[in-house]
Amino acid sequence: MPLTVSPVVGRADLTAFIRLPYGLYAAVPHWTPPLESEHRTFLDPRRRHPFHDIADVQLFLARRGRETVGRIAAVDDPRLTQGVFGLFECVDDSETAAALFDTASEWLRSRGRDTLLGPLNLSTNHECGLLVDGFDTPPVMQMPYNPPYYPGLFEAYGLKGAKDLWSWTIDLTAPIPARLTRLRDRIAERHAHTLRSLDLDRLDSEAAVLQQMYNDAWSDNWGFAPMTEREFLYAARDFTPLLRHSVAKIVEIDGRPVGFGMILRDAAPALRAAGGRLWRYGLPLGAVRMARALRRTTGGRALLIGVLEEYRNQGVDVLLRVAGLEEARALGMRTIDASWTLENNTSANRGIAAMGGVRGVTHRLYERSL
Repeated sequence: MPLTVSPVVGRADLTAFIRLPYGLYAAVPHWTPPLESEHRTFLDPRRRHPFHDIADVQLFLARRGRETVGRIAAVDDPRLTQGVFGLFECVDDSETAAALFDTASEWLRSRGRDTLLGPLNLSTNHECGLLVDGFDTPPVMQMPYNPPYYPGLFEAYGLKGAKDLWSWTIDLTAPIPARLTRLRDRIAERHAHTLRSLDLDRLDSEAAVLQQMYNDAWSDNWGFAPMTEREFLYAARDFTPLLRHSVAKIVEIDGRPVGFGMILRDAAPALRAAGGRLWRYGLPLGAVRMARALRRTTGGRALLIGVLEEYRNQGVDVLLRVAGLEEARALGMRTIDASWTLENNTSANRGIAAMGGVRGVTHRLYERSL
């Protein structure tokens, strides 16, 4: 059968795009299927996910006859200097992969882009990177998983590694390193501060403050795309059910929020239990399975920790790290996945190692000139 690559047009194409991975990963227990309803909302610009306020996205499907054999998203995001590809899924066939990359590249070239970067699903504020090491490890929430043959497809097309993204595991059954708690105590004596939890009853106003801190704290990071207030609020509301069973701390100095950290209970086992759907046969079977799995989950993901630039190197991050470890343990978490950090972010990597973190899986971002 001849291979064709065409834009996603209409509901049927979008459904084929969303459901392709279910066949590719049918025998892969580590893959975490996203909730189909949320994925559809995220990808359909008519539903006005706030990401589409900023960026233009074009989805493509590869087919042989009637069989869908690959997919890719091309993203033109004005916050990034490169053209982006993401949501890549493909059978183990270099011709299909090359056709997908060619099509995404041509679309981005037509919009004035000269570099291809990815995979980003669909920006650095969402899932990032291709798994290149640690295929036997089930991913935590919002961390991608892919077959071991994907790196070969990327490299065969001429994509080169741009940055490695590191994940770390922290064992909460071990004592918090004494050096870290002593440092926390010295810093607490030196700086008058308030350490409080995120107020979920004032989520909208809290999210507006956090969005400003987030954009300031991460502004110097390679590949960072500042989030709009609407994007950040949308994400915060999406995480609200998890936040009620997680850790979210804010440090204030002189009444001003200067840093925050967030450790979410890992929802990946719950998503795998649901199989991508909350409702089946007219019953909320997926929702029930998710709730049961989440109650049994003892893992967490350290999603965010950030400090305003003018308050860095004053120990605010240490206050957040120790408080996060202590509260996560009190909530029954036994491990925390700290992910992801850039390979060359020495400060962040040293900080996680000081918490007892051990390097785990590696994801990689690739690029190629167009």
